[in-house]
Amino acid sequence: MTETWKYALVGGLLALPFTVLAAWRSPENISLGMVVVGSTIAGYLIKRRGGNSTATGLRAALIGGFPAVWPLSELVWAIPTVPNPLWFRAIGVAMILGIGGVVLAVVAVCGALAGRVGGWLAERRGHGGVADAGGRV
Repeated sequence: MTETWKYALVGGLLALPFTVLAAWRSPENISLGMVVVGSTIAGYLIKRRGGNSTATGLRAALIGGFPAVWPLSELVWAIPTVPNPLWFRAIGVAMILGIGGVVLAVVAVCGALAGRVGGWLAERRGHGGVADAGGRV
């Protein structure tokens, strides 16, 4: 496992329980605050090792923010129960999948920006260098 994925898992798994709880308690009003916090932490940690904070923040956000699309599953199961023509149901499924894609894109962009902020914070604290490969400073 690469360091990028290791730190993305740290940030994503930090945010995951909070996103699950938000999706369970109020599916129509999900906050992505912890996804941003987890992505910022992941970006900070990877930048200290000389890695790409934007990519790490994006991955952490996708891990921690994936439950934000769970409420759409109720709509997918409701479409066949509505007495409409087949073409109308197909369009309904396509629209729900499109909305799910937009939700994941928003989560990814928020995570990438938060990871970049985490990397910026690491650089401000003097940790923006390349990882030490030879044991010399």
